[in-house]
Amino acid sequence: MEDKKHSIILEGRDLLSTSGVKDIYSFDESKIVLETSLGILTVTGNELHINKLNIDDGNLQIRGQINSCAYSEDRNIKERGQGVLSRIFK
Repeated sequence: MEDKKHSIILEGRDLLSTSGVKDIYSFDESKIVLETSLGILTVTGNELHINKLNIDDGNLQIRGQINSCAYSEDRNIKERGQGVLSRIFK
């Protein structure tokens, strides 16, 4: 997927829509770590669920109680192993 613009829309702290998603590294009910076209994004909260995922256009929708969204340049995440999507679609 080529680099695309990245955006985040947070609606009422319970619905987060984001574009420019390249890969998902880990997810559970309290934390989702993903790679976007602008870096690594970590979303934390409670009862988090990936509601919609479109791999072709890089759109992702997360539902649950969202407490924070934080970017990092931690490239070690990539070195720890392949992302979830690349493992699923081998």
